[in-house]
Amino acid sequence: MSSLLHQPAGLLFTFVLFIVFPFADAFVYRRLQAVLHVYLWNILSIWTLTLLAVALLYRYGFTLTQFGQNLGVYARNILTVIAVVILVVAVIFLNTHQKRKMTPEQYAEQIENIRKLIPATPVERLLAIPLAFTAGFCEEFLYRGYLLNIAASATKSLRVGLLTSSILFGFAHLYQGRKGVIGTSLGGIVFGLIFLGSRSLLPGHLLHTAMDLTQFLALSKKARSQ
Repeated sequence: MSSLLHQPAGLLFTFVLFIVFPFADAFVYRRLQAVLHVYLWNILSIWTLTLLAVALLYRYGFTLTQFGQNLGVYARNILTVIAVVILVVAVIFLNTHQKRKMTPEQYAEQIENIRKLIPATPVERLLAIPLAFTAGFCEEFLYRGYLLNIAASATKSLRVGLLTSSILFGFAHLYQGRKGVIGTSLGGIVFGLIFLGSRSLLPGHLLHTAMDLTQFLALSKKARSQ
């Protein structure tokens, strides 16, 4: 897998995806004002990168199965699902506890960086569904399936692959500010462990999509109540 980095096309794609794109995404995010425009940009740009990655893998003789796009091992998936359920409950509890301790000013500051991702109209809420699916499918494939495997293969270390993919996953959310980068990096470690535990991207696809969609709906409800 690390041989991809020895190919000019593979090296260029990896550089664009994990270095150029985060800065370009942050730049576009600051320029766009309408929520629908932000949604469309995210859906189109991330799917474009994903399709390019798929084309690159097939160009050099790899299959999606080698990069985690499979059903995994049944027993591993069962254990992973149990762990994920426990994790989700813990995250919900911690988030609720943290929000109760936050002042209105702190909460407003936290929300400001993602203001243009909060759906407020029926059309925006409808488009939030494919956006959540895009994040759940494409980001897991790019950062866990592609990058984690490439980095682990190149360094001969799963730990380095996990850490590298998690940091760059956080960096891809540069538009959310420093706290957003740190938070998504930690989330990347969790998703990476889920992937390594199940040997499949499927649990991560489902969890990531569900978490994003739940967050969109919760933020939308909060916006309507204010």
